[in-house]
Amino acid sequence: MTMTPYRRLSGYTLVEILVVLLIVSIMSGLAVINLPAFTRSGDFDLESQRIKTLLDMAREESIVRAIEFGFKPTENTYSFYIYDEMERKWFESDLSPFQPRSLPDDIKLELKVEGDPLPMPTEGDDSVPPVLLLSSGETTPFTLNILQESTLVLSLESDGYSDIKWLEDE
Repeated sequence: MTMTPYRRLSGYTLVEILVVLLIVSIMSGLAVINLPAFTRSGDFDLESQRIKTLLDMAREESIVRAIEFGFKPTENTYSFYIYDEMERKWFESDLSPFQPRSLPDDIKLELKVEGDPLPMPTEGDDSVPPVLLLSSGETTPFTLNILQESTLVLSLESDGYSDIKWLEDE
């Protein structure tokens, strides 16, 4: 009787499988820990893009409908205003999509008009909006800094004549 040589079966041992499972569980644990940072960044990106889109839309709307829009940010809210020529007064817009909006707690706004920082208006302040979007296509020259957790992240600017753009687009 001849003996056949011992053949080793190929496959993974239980120890190798357990090591792989350990590595996968550690990696997924790290991903879950960092998940709030991804969520915060997503909110910030969404709000930043929303502000730019609404400013662009208000500028276009003012030209097309021959009305004057105003933009008034506070530290954690912003509102659009419409000028009523009959009453010679600014009224806060409640028209969609230009109704007042609040920002998440970790997002703040800072406004510079014509290069000078302005004290942020408080809610209920009846003064003229600091940024005007006129029916002639002109806007008040401004820089709007959008901050997350007190760190400058993005800036929108207008020179008064061209489109509103991200500061880093230059």
